[in-house]
Amino acid sequence: MQTDMLRMFRGDAAQHYPIRSATWGFSNPSPYSVPVLSLSVQTEKQVSIFPEDDKWRHEPSWRIDIWVRGLNDNMLISGSQFFIDECFDDFTGVVYTAFYYDELEGTEPNTIKIVRRDADFLTLYMEGFIRHEAASMRPTRITVDARFIKKTPHNEIDFQYNRESLPSHEPPYAAKYRAPENAG
Repeated sequence: MQTDMLRMFRGDAAQHYPIRSATWGFSNPSPYSVPVLSLSVQTEKQVSIFPEDDKWRHEPSWRIDIWVRGLNDNMLISGSQFFIDECFDDFTGVVYTAFYYDELEGTEPNTIKIVRRDADFLTLYMEGFIRHEAASMRPTRITVDARFIKKTPHNEIDFQYNRESLPSHEPPYAAKYRAPENAG
């Protein structure tokens, strides 16, 4: 399978977008008192194959922020997995996932698998779904196979709902972390 690709699946149709850039890094979002692992994917522009898109040109982008209690660089090893069930934190209104196609959509659930780690490079497989009732697109499965380069510092998703100021906290919907089975 070709890597460095974002794939969108709707019904029985699939479109493949070559990835222009894929970055990862740690950020410290102001509403949280914990570090966050941030991932960002930008694709090349191409004409949509999906009939409802009327052959419009798109360059999808996908941003994912992952927080886990005790998150640290040593958790980013081959075979590790992160699972994000929610796309935003109700308490602060901070977004965890933002997929941009025509509009911003949250993806849930999401799975991120670390296929390989080589110093500042992470080879990742990511999968998420857009299928909530208020989505601007019909149900869509999104996958990414790519090599991500570390960007320090990395910006977290810069989208927040208008909320009153709240004290820093650990978000209630932490990602789930699974260490590789062969980790000592």
